[in-house]
Amino acid sequence: MIHFIKTTFTIHKIKHLIISETIGKFFAFLIGVWSTRLFTYHVLERRSIHNLFGLLQRRQIVVHRTPHWVELLFAAIIGFVIMELFYYIFQYINKKWIWRKALRLYILLKWKFEKKN
Repeated sequence: MIHFIKTTFTIHKIKHLIISETIGKFFAFLIGVWSTRLFTYHVLERRSIHNLFGLLQRRQIVVHRTPHWVELLFAAIIGFVIMELFYYIFQYINKKWIWRKALRLYILLKWKFEKKN
């Protein structure tokens, strides 16, 4: 049991998990906030009794194009998709054979360009 815990919870694996989760959740949060901005816009308050017919300073009012729950649902879905996409990309990049293939391709291309010159 101790051997399983030592091999499963290594420093490298924990560090990779924390970094990939943090970056994925950060970008998911940013995209979620950005998606809610798509459904809202700001206008200045008109002259009315609320601002003493223009004597007081005008306030900015947030106008929602859709119901609030639709905005939150859309932000959550988009944020979740982005988070999973980043997690998938980190898992894909972490594979060692990808780095080997990229290195082989780089060496092959470098060799071909040197051969032409």
